[in-house]
Amino acid sequence: MADSEYPYPPDQYDEEAADVAFHGAHRAEESFWRQNLVYLIIIAVAVVILLALLFTIGGLGRSGDERADSPTTSASQDDSSKQASDGGGDEEDKPKADASTPILVLNGGNVSGMAADWKQALTDDGWSNVGIGTSDNVQQESVVFYRDKDDEASAQELADQVGAEDARQSDEYDNRITFVAVQPPEND
Repeated sequence: MADSEYPYPPDQYDEEAADVAFHGAHRAEESFWRQNLVYLIIIAVAVVILLALLFTIGGLGRSGDERADSPTTSASQDDSSKQASDGGGDEEDKPKADASTPILVLNGGNVSGMAADWKQALTDDGWSNVGIGTSDNVQQESVVFYRDKDDEASAQELADQVGAEDARQSDEYDNRITFVAVQPPEND
């Protein structure tokens, strides 16, 4: 109905309605995206920055544990290469294991109290200098690492005792011998 056909004289509400852009009781609402665009942009930027940091630090950029996959030398490979060059190995030439060598037992299996259980078991078996800690990453298998060639025999003895594969030479840990345990010791 046009304003010229309106039968009543204009009142205060008609004057106010002429000044307002929206007319009527039904107005379209702003969409969710338009109302929250600033917040959504902030959240998206924060997620991108967080993912970039995680990849940079290495939390998501790794596939598994690099320590277990790293090309470290195992004691058996060194022994077999020495035996081949020497023409065979004598038991007298083989260095003896030293039970006083410092050993660091790391809990690599995410089992509460496992490193302390291994410390007790190794101390009971004659190892005199055993410390404990927690590995940075969860491991798939138990591993014994040694830093110096002088500790190879002790590391291999420990590896045989705990049921790990061959001891591996690595400078990843500061301790002379490091045992990364993934399962608690078996009870005798």
